[in-house]
Amino acid sequence: MENNAPPPPSSQAADEEIPPQQVELHIPWITFVKVAAALLAAYAVYVLWSLLLLVFLALFLAVTLHAFVDWLDARGMKHWGSLLIVIGGLLTVLGIGIALIIPALIEQADAFSKNLPQLHEDALNQLPVGSGIRESIQSLLDSVSWSEASTWFGHFVSAGGIALSGISQITLLLVIAIYLLIDGHKTYDWLLAFFSPLKRAKLRLTASEVSQVIFGYVAGQVITSLLVMVCSFAVLSLLHVPGALMLAILAGVFDILPILGFFIATAPAFLLALSVSPQTAFIVLGLYMLLQLIENYLIVPMIYGKNLRVSTLTVLLGLLAGALLAGIPGALAALPIIASYAAIERIWLKPFLRDGVSEKHELQKDLHFGEKD
Repeated sequence: MENNAPPPPSSQAADEEIPPQQVELHIPWITFVKVAAALLAAYAVYVLWSLLLLVFLALFLAVTLHAFVDWLDARGMKHWGSLLIVIGGLLTVLGIGIALIIPALIEQADAFSKNLPQLHEDALNQLPVGSGIRESIQSLLDSVSWSEASTWFGHFVSAGGIALSGISQITLLLVIAIYLLIDGHKTYDWLLAFFSPLKRAKLRLTASEVSQVIFGYVAGQVITSLLVMVCSFAVLSLLHVPGALMLAILAGVFDILPILGFFIATAPAFLLALSVSPQTAFIVLGLYMLLQLIENYLIVPMIYGKNLRVSTLTVLLGLLAGALLAGIPGALAALPIIASYAAIERIWLKPFLRDGVSEKHELQKDLHFGEKD
């Protein structure tokens, strides 16, 4: 019996008969708009970074001052009167501080720049000839052009100016902070109008708790910097170290930097104390180290730990991480961001965590730091 069935078509013939399918990719035009907006926003942040940084720091100051305004409002004072007292008090304190400190600081800076070559010689003459310490210090000091002492000191002051953001930038920071203190709530209410009632309530609660964290941090930093400044000035003045006020202010300013700030403040103090005597230099070094230990392991945990409710290890690691990631601004922002996580977890992340996680975290904090007031 013959098989008259047609042979099966070959795979090649089958491919030729079935036309290839085309894959079409449709990208909504709104996607291009979003990408363009994101790129534009990133470019704006890049260009306006210095201004955004000033606003960020001014926000810290405004939140801190607002706590005093609220305290006066709660005691029956008119809001405008509370603002006037707080702003006037801030400007008065700054004015008195500048009037008392700046003239003496300029006088010491001028004398320091003129006597710098002689201080260099005095420091070296205190060390025995041929000693390893003398050779190391001489190598360090000889790297500076002592014949151009005024120029070198100008660069030194410029470096300190970077840490202080410059006089003009500090003035601008104060102006922005005052405007935020006066009209910041209007901008805040305007932004909240974009959100639903439930999210507005969560945002208000978050802002309230984060404000307490920022106040605790700024108050703690001011306290520690002032303590370092006063103690350093007392030690250096008693030991008759040249430029005591200048060195004390330097120590207070760089106190915001963990570890690195200690070395920046200690090195010039040690070298200038060496111009008095080697014993004075090592006393200054020892007292600076003792002050650093007391601050890190007693003052900082006591102030930050109770106000920010974070452990000593978290304080140290947070400061280090912030400084390494973004320098001085990172060091300023690290602890408030870390301490704000508890509020963010409780208000925003609790529904997404396992049952009881947020409550256990709060209980651990209450057992370690005590319950919140």
